[in-house]
Amino acid sequence: MIECRLRDISGVGSETKKGRYHGSNFWDLNGFAKNRWVVAAYIDFDSTDQLSQLAPWMSEEEIVKECIEYLNQPPKREQYEKKKTSPLYGNLGVYQYTFRKDARERDYIEVLLTTDQKKNTYFWGKGKSDKF
Repeated sequence: MIECRLRDISGVGSETKKGRYHGSNFWDLNGFAKNRWVVAAYIDFDSTDQLSQLAPWMSEEEIVKECIEYLNQPPKREQYEKKKTSPLYGNLGVYQYTFRKDARERDYIEVLLTTDQKKNTYFWGKGKSDKF
């Protein structure tokens, strides 16, 4: 797994979240608007040279899948916590991705993710319903 995180996206006032639900219809996606929704987000790496170290032997698709696998891990449970923890962002999957560089020449991934949660507190907005 590759250690990565979702980049903060600013919104109203000083509040930030990790992504936003996409407003378009993705009818080619099985279960769209019933049990899967699309979120637009940016993935940052922990170190700037991490991508260059992995690039020679891993394809871009493998790098993205490893990042999503890391993001799908549930947080560690507290010592006496009974409730089983679930992933923070729901069960994520990759719909589309593009590798980019920002103004400071740091690598990040612009990504459309699929999630199984219609409304998540970490994302702006909510998923479309199947009743249009």
